[in-house]
This record gives sequence, C-alpha cells and structure tokens, in this order.
Amino acid sequence: MKRSARKGRGRVAGASGQALVPALIFLLVGCLGLYVAFNSFQMTSAKIKLQNTADAAAYSAAVLQARDYNFSAYTNRAMIANQVTAAQVVALKSWIDELDATYSTSELDVTVSNLADHPAQWTTPKRIGQADTGPVRAALDALLPTVARNIGSLNRALSVAQANYHAAVFAAVPDTAEAVAQLNQPDTHVTSGYFTSPRNAGQRAAWTSYTATVTPAGKIGADDFADVVTASATLDGFVRNRSSVRSVAPNFQQLNDSAGVICGTTNSSITVNVTHDGGTQLRSDKAGWQSIDASTAHLWISCVGAIESIAGYGGSANGNITTFMTNPPFAAWQDWQGYGGYFNFGYAGSSTPGLQVPDAMAAQFRAGPGPSLDPANGGLLPYQEINGVQLASQAPRITIEVTRNSNTLVKTVGLQGGGRLGVVDNAAAGAMRALSSANAYFVRPDETSFGNAIVGGLLNAGQWARADHLTEYPSLFSPYWQAALAPVSASERAAAQASQIAATSQVGKP
Repeated sequence: MKRSARKGRGRVAGASGQALVPALIFLLVGCLGLYVAFNSFQMTSAKIKLQNTADAAAYSAAVLQARDYNFSAYTNRAMIANQVTAAQVVALKSWIDELDATYSTSELDVTVSNLADHPAQWTTPKRIGQADTGPVRAALDALLPTVARNIGSLNRALSVAQANYHAAVFAAVPDTAEAVAQLNQPDTHVTSGYFTSPRNAGQRAAWTSYTATVTPAGKIGADDFADVVTASATLDGFVRNRSSVRSVAPNFQQLNDSAGVICGTTNSSITVNVTHDGGTQLRSDKAGWQSIDASTAHLWISCVGAIESIAGYGGSANGNITTFMTNPPFAAWQDWQGYGGYFNFGYAGSSTPGLQVPDAMAAQFRAGPGPSLDPANGGLLPYQEINGVQLASQAPRITIEVTRNSNTLVKTVGLQGGGRLGVVDNAAAGAMRALSSANAYFVRPDETSFGNAIVGGLLNAGQWARADHLTEYPSLFSPYWQAALAPVSASERAAAQASQIAATSQVGKP
C-alpha cells in the first residue's frame, strides 16, 4: 500500500509544468500581435497627423486669400470716401468762386444803377457781401489745392497698396504653407515643386483670373467703383445739386425799388431776385470731377417787363482737363453729360444735356474750369475687383499636398523587425502624402428678425445686415470674406496618385 501511494505522488509531480509550453506560445503570439498593432498604430497616427498638417497648411493659404480680398474691400471703401471728399473740394472751390464773383462789381450793377431810383439799396449790401466773402475765398484758394493733391496722393497710395498686397499674398502662399507644415510637424514639407507643377496650373490660373485690376479713368461705360461713388446715398446734396434762391431778406442780392427815372411815372417799380444753380459730377470718362456754379439775376421793370442778367459764375475741376470742358456749349453736349445719370451740373430746368441751360452756366462752361486742383491723381484710380458677376460665394480653391518621408514615420526603429516580421509602410516612392483643399468664401451675416438665421450672437446685429435684407453677392467692396476647408476633387486625387516623385526630391521647400 505504501509503495502504491509513492507511485501516485510521482506521477503527479512529473505532470507539473506541462501548461508552461502553451502559455509561452500564447505569450509569443500576443507579443507579436502587440508588436504589429503598435507599429500599425504608429503608421495610422502618422497618417492622421499628416492629414491634419495638410489641413492646417491649406487653411492658412485660404486665410491669406480671404485677407487679400478683405484688404481690397477696405481700401476700396477708403478710396470711395476719399473720392467723395475730392468731389466736395471741387464743389467748394467752384461755389466760393461763384459767390465771390456774384458779390463783385459787374455789368449787372451798371444796369441796376441805370434803372433803379435808389441803386444804393443794391450796391451797399453787395459791398458788405464782398467784404465778407473776399477773405474766405482767399483762404480757400490757398487751402483747397493742397487738400485736393493730398487726397489724390492718398488714393494713389491705396491703389498701389492694393496691387502690391495682392501680388505679395499670391507669392507668399507657398512659403506660408511650408512654414505651417513645419510648425505642425518638423519632418513634413509641402511637396517639392507642387505650386509650379502642371498639376497646380489649373487652380493657379483660376485664382489669378478671379480678380483683376480695373482702370476706369479714360474709358466710357459702366464701372462698379463709379456706380458706388456716384450713388445718391454716397454723394451729399451739396455736391449733387446746389440750386437755391440766393435772394435773402432783408438785404443780400435782392432789390425792390421804384423806377421813375426810366419809366417816367411815380408808380413804376423794379425788382431784382437772384437764383443760383450748380452741381458737381464725375466726368463720363471717369477721369476727373467737374463743377459749375452760376447765378442769374431776374429783373422785372413795370414799364419794360422781365430781363435776365448774369450775376456771377465759377467753376472747378480735378484730373487732366487739357482736352475737357474746352468746347463751346451746345456744340459738344457730351461734355455736359456726367457719369451715373448726372448732367447739366445740377440744373433741373432742362432734360437735355447742354441745351436750354442758364446763360451764366454757359458762360462758365466756355471759360473753362481754370487750373486743375489735382492734375496727377484726379478721377478714379485703378482698383481691385472680382472678374465678372460671381453668384457663387466661394473663391477658387487652393489645394496643398504635404509629404513626409517614410523613414520618419515609425520612431521605434529597433522594433521594426526584419524579414517576414518587418513592418512595411507601402508608401509610394518612400514617402507618405496628404492632400487638403481650402478657399475663401463670402457671406454677409444677417442675424436680425428679418434674416435667414438668428445664430452667432453678433453684437449690433442690425449694423451687419443689409438694409433690404437681400443676399449680397461676392465683391471686393464688402469685407465679409472668411476661410474654410473644402473637399478635394476627384481629379486632384487622381493626379496625386499618378504623380510618383522620388522621395529624395520630395523633402524640400517648394
């Protein structure tokens, strides 16, 4: 019995450790699985990071595109405001010249002295008016040309800045995309030669042709900038139409006297009232502003009837006026026609340019506007605008391709293994690539109760929306451009797959 028990214990002791073999096999398989999973995770993580880098680079390029368009919009608005100021300066010079001429001695004074029994009632207030207006005109004559030239120089600087900024943005996109890629992943670059390659030629051409430099001066026809600057909501009433009744009781530019000397009766009378017409308009060729102011004296003598006489006139202009406003009136009616439906310099008594205008206006037209206030930079200067009518809110897309060499994808080089256990990245030409597209887009928010959406919580939402709450199409006159990622087109993906560039030439700046 004892012997039998010892044999049983021996068999149990000999069976111990038999589970170690399958455990070791299971551990080996598990380690291999973890090894493969770990390296696969590194590859997947590298791909995700590379795509994020491409997205960041493309978005940065679209931000530059949006900033370019917003800069053009802000500078266009600044130039419009400056053009309004230039028109006001031209109007003020014309108006003060006419006012000074009206209060100066003229043939009208001789006529009144010969017809009125008490001409001092006319000449005395006129001398007072001359004393008041003379110093004002002298000050404005010294100031206005300088103001006009400074405004023109500022507009020229804005015009040049637009063109330079646009060119600089276009040139900065490759370097910006590369810098952003490097900041996200130091071992990642924009694919060498991508921006100048035939693959990118279509996008480059679309972006280049999306906007253009428009030169309105010297051309007849419609123009976006001219439409905005001549709109009734842009120009004030003093610029557009200065027509008024100059006679103001009890003294200036009016007379109510007896005319016994000329009529020979005691109950005869003479009255004089002065009306003023004037306005400023953009020339039809958009190369300058021009202005005419004129006053007409309306005399009525009881024994003679009505007589009209020139009381005074003045004019002014900027831009090149060498060949403009030098033709006789009525023979060159187009010189009376301004841009935007303006004609006859604010005179509303005629519906035909250059016909049936007051003699005082015609006399000023024949005399010409005098020296130009700003011959170099008067009129509308070149500006940036979208080509044609763009109904879609998106600007042309910018696609970025970034590259990372496959030998930098896995950081645990010692665990890559070899032979059948080696991890293969299957990267084309030894590099991993990622594509991303982005573009600027235009949207003017309307978060009022009349708008399409009340979201975002804009401060002073009513000041953002259009007054008519209509959808505003893209332009370079409103700074509502933003940036967003866009889908990569199938053709771009196909072109990327077809392009197999050697890995050694891919790691470098564009």
